[in-house]
Formats: sequence, C-alpha cells, structure tokens
Amino acid sequence: MKASLCRQIILPFSPTVAAGLLSSVLLLVTTTGCLRLSDSQPSGPWHEAYQPITDPASEAYVSRALERAITEFGEPVIPVNKVLLRRSKKTPEARRYRIGEDFSLTECVDSTNGIFVIYLAVDPGHRNYFPLLGHECAHLLNPYIFDWYMEGLATRFSEQMCDETGRAWGDWQRHFMRTRREPYGLSYRMMLELQEEFPEEYPLIIRYTAENESGTGQQHIDIDAWLATLPSARRDIALDIILGYSKVLEAATSKQYYFSRPSD
Repeated sequence: MKASLCRQIILPFSPTVAAGLLSSVLLLVTTTGCLRLSDSQPSGPWHEAYQPITDPASEAYVSRALERAITEFGEPVIPVNKVLLRRSKKTPEARRYRIGEDFSLTECVDSTNGIFVIYLAVDPGHRNYFPLLGHECAHLLNPYIFDWYMEGLATRFSEQMCDETGRAWGDWQRHFMRTRREPYGLSYRMMLELQEEFPEEYPLIIRYTAENESGTGQQHIDIDAWLATLPSARRDIALDIILGYSKVLEAATSKQYYFSRPSD
C-alpha cells in the first residue's frame, strides 16, 4: 500500500518550495527558461522524477541515525526496511513537468514493505546537507506527524547526530538561537529545553499522538496526554516552557503544520 503523506522542512536560509504536501509539490509551477512545461504528471512513482543520491557516506549516516532514533525513541510506527535518497532536482527525463524542486521531506511510499524516500534540498557537500539528512531521518519514526513539536524534535535530533558524528551543524545554530519569529528555530529551542529538563520523559512524547482535524490521516503530538504523565509540579515546569513559545507557533499553524497549545 502506498502512503501519500509527506512532509517538508522550510528554512529561510536554504532552497525551498512553497508547500510540503505531495499534491502541492506536484502542482508547483517552476520556471525553466524557454522550455514548454507539461501539466501532466510523470509516469511511474513520483520519486523517480528526482535525481538519486548514491553516496556511501549518506547511506551509512542514515543507518546510524535510524539506529540512534530507535534507541532513544523506540521502534518506528512502520518498520523501516529501505530508505531511498533523492536530491529534489528533476531528472533530465522529468525536466518538462511542472513539479517542485529544492525541497526536503520524508515520505513513506510503501507502508507494507517499509520503503521510504528522503528528499534533500541541497547537494552532498553542502554545509547543511547532513543537518537536513539528520532532521529527515527523525521523521522515519512516524511520517504521519505534522506538527511543530515533531519539527523541533527532529531538528534537535539532527544537532545531536552531527555532534556524535563529528560534523558541523551547518549554519543552523546561529540562525536558530537568534531568531525570535522563525518557527523552526523556536520549535527547536522549545524541544531542547524540554529535553534538558525532562531527559527521561522527553523520548516518550512521540508516542502520544492524535489525529489532525483535516481528516487526511495526519497526526499531531497529543501534548496534553504527555503532560498528564508528569507529576503536578513537574508539569507546571513543562507548561512554562511550552507556553513561552506557543504564541509564535500557533501563528505558524497551517494545513502543513499543526500546533496544539496545552489546555492546562
């Protein structure tokens, strides 16, 4: 069975497309000089319209990241048997199609056989390549969660992966620690604070999910369910951390990313 949900990380300092859902990516109009673009879709699986990444270092990184993610957070909701890597640039054969480019996302293309595709917005060798790859690897745990808690968790995971493998964390640290309005930076700082304050309880947060109101099968972190597992005094500390970021993250809620303010 093919799972059509996908996600995207949009950063103000890396190439992006305007939306992360599969339908939006496929319909995005791109400019390609004088080439006449087709409104039809490429034949076959859509990930085959993008350039494969055949890089042993990247493949080893994915394996290590998945092992680390499972150790910290537990088994993925869909067992991961194979991960295909794609640079989100059209192949020569797909050049004439109106499909998006330069986006990063994780997609489960076959949930029965556990086949995933990770698309990356930059080439291997770019300073943000491994930070992006680490972020997307965290989404292998549950590709159906579309919310800012998960985005912050994935960004923090990316930082830890880069630290543990001796790689620079791109230019993310500078951007994320300085911004007051950018939701990726704020979600990262929120989850970093929660992890530091609640090292034992933090990994469990990904196990508390609820269906989004969109009716598309998307999920979000059920933050109230996670908070309910904490003793009262500890819960108040967690609430203070989350509420410190809630205003901006609520404003950044969209069809793509959900944010649930704690009800307490």
